Amino acid sequence: MENNLSTTQGIIKPGTVFHLIAPETGVRLDNLLSEQFTDYSRSFFKTLVEQKLILVNGIVAKKAGFALKEGDKITVSFPGQRIEKRYDQAELDALGIEIIFEHKDFLVIYKPAGVLVHPPSNKSETICLTDWIVGSYKDIEFVGATTRPGIVHRLDKDTSGLLLVALNNAAHAKLSDLFKNRTISKTYLAVVKGHPEPEGTIDFPIGRHQTLRNRMTLRQDGRPALTHYKVLTYFEDCALVQVKPVTGRTHQIRLHFAQKGHPLLGDVLYGTTSKQIKRHALHAHKISFEYEGKPYSFEKEAPEDFVKLLDQLKKF
Repeated sequence: MENNLSTTQGIIKPGTVFHLIAPETGVRLDNLLSEQFTDYSRSFFKTLVEQKLILVNGIVAKKAGFALKEGDKITVSFPGQRIEKRYDQAELDALGIEIIFEHKDFLVIYKPAGVLVHPPSNKSETICLTDWIVGSYKDIEFVGATTRPGIVHRLDKDTSGLLLVALNNAAHAKLSDLFKNRTISKTYLAVVKGHPEPEGTIDFPIGRHQTLRNRMTLRQDGRPALTHYKVLTYFEDCALVQVKPVTGRTHQIRLHFAQKGHPLLGDVLYGTTSKQIKRHALHAHKISFEYEGKPYSFEKEAPEDFVKLLDQLKKF
């Protein structure tokens, strides 16, 4: 399909191919496409680049931020194969996911610890939050990235708490921009080893570990990462901490506190196992944001294992 760069709105039919011409030199590929297809975010087109679905002058684009030249020919192939329902309703219900709030454009849900947000690879057969999403909401498999329908941010597998899910591509673009612009406030509860200062800020960039691919590490050439915290309660050898990350890097809270010498209880990746809790003690407690001029704020109390941990710590 040829297009003269007039904006295109709505969901694109899977398998559709667009051919565009760059109007000027210097514009970024992902910026041009997100302006052209207004219901899709830059992160969506980054995923298409990773899936080799975007060509520039007949060559597979290597970077979403590629600087175009006037007259460059761009080919965009919208994915034709999406995630399909892989599990029956009983299996999906057993995940324990709760709907906290439902808007016409988005959901606020509670994800229990132990549930992956999306499959780690195309070959993975592990049931995930995305399976629940696809099984619960018609057409959401066409929202956002191919393997991550509706997903605009993530929680680690063993982190419990609140998560936003977009229900259409317009909302996906808007919510992605809110996260990018850091106008969504997230508050976590964590139990850490030792006694950190009563409050503080941890500011150190994070990048992928050079040899251990499942780990992140602190590195000067990493992406900026900023975490504010305040101690709520000191226990004998631990502390309950309120954490407000400004950025949203992978493993940010866990790694930042480990770097300070106060790893999360139960964090086997950056600390040690715990007899008191079988996962890292981190809960996404609150999320606040403004959407289309209206403020929203949601809280979810900590789950049973987290509460039990606190009760045990209070006895000492």
